[in-house]
Amino acid sequence: MPAVSHSVVHLTMRFQKTELSIGTGVLYKSGEEYYIVTAWHNLSGRHSETLAPLSKNLAIPDNVVVRLSINMAGVGSLRQSLTIPLTDDEKSLYYIHPKNWPRVDVAVIPFDPSATYRSEGYLSTGETLDMEFSPIMQVHGTGMSEVCPIQNYLVPSSDVINKWFDSVEVTEEVFIPGYPHNIQDYYSQPVWKRATIATSVQDGWNREPKFLIDSASKSGMSGSPVLYYCPNGTVKIKGTQYQFNHDIAILAGIYVGRLGIKGDQDPQIGTVWHKSVIDEIIESKLYEKLPFEIELTHSELIEKMQSILARSSKSGLDNIKNEEMPSRYYVRNELLEKISGRASLENALEAVLDAAENYKGELVPDKE
Repeated sequence: MPAVSHSVVHLTMRFQKTELSIGTGVLYKSGEEYYIVTAWHNLSGRHSETLAPLSKNLAIPDNVVVRLSINMAGVGSLRQSLTIPLTDDEKSLYYIHPKNWPRVDVAVIPFDPSATYRSEGYLSTGETLDMEFSPIMQVHGTGMSEVCPIQNYLVPSSDVINKWFDSVEVTEEVFIPGYPHNIQDYYSQPVWKRATIATSVQDGWNREPKFLIDSASKSGMSGSPVLYYCPNGTVKIKGTQYQFNHDIAILAGIYVGRLGIKGDQDPQIGTVWHKSVIDEIIESKLYEKLPFEIELTHSELIEKMQSILARSSKSGLDNIKNEEMPSRYYVRNELLEKISGRASLENALEAVLDAAENYKGELVPDKE
């Protein structure tokens, strides 16, 4: 098994003890702090564009069961499950990107491996046994246990990594370790899927820090790391070969799912957010709002529209109302940026038109 597989974590999103969905994440280290990185829609339980609940029963996850690899000195690696709450009384307990429109479908859970977590075991009778567990602890006779962040397995040269990002081309190969359709063995090791880079990593997609891949990826893989990987430690960049004495990986980004096309028309194209957004999220330390606060009500959207319309002229207001003019869509995007994406495209547009139709405030003079 590739050593970097130890950094991949299995996620079970739940409401109380009801399982809602399966996903993948990766253990990430920045400075001396640890984090679990995954897709935003896994933790929020909402579609990243429509904000509609993903669960058929409309439930939103309030905890996640994380199955991660722990290295025991003298014993080797084993997988252990622990439960992490996703909300407290004031906020959701994961970070989001500070610029959330267009939405960055990546989220980061702060994770303290020396803390104590609830771990659920199962008796032969089928009963659940709740235990307390700390991933990093003193193990009698062997020393301290360790967690396995992905940084342990990456190319140990930031210069080589930067050169790879600057030069990697469309058609080059990457890999996605994860849990497609929850496929796993008794040890919860991830399944590796092959992918081809389908659009420019450097230019992004729609001017956003993401790119597309060609891969037959499946549900359960959302939140997976996307990796350049070489088992013999070789990185080739534009004719130059860099050699390391162990298998190596480069974290290209986070896979968040296939494009929303079903059936025979499915092009098997998936979206990967660039690795840079992870560090931007960690740096901002901006918590997501509570689940019931994520989507603004219609009246709240109308209120937000007032300051936008106050900068309009009479002709500008008329253009918003005119369905043959694109102005309403520009204003909708301005509203979504103002509210950090806390509405669907449809609901935001409805609020724009309603606010414009009923606006009674001041307007700026029309230009002569």
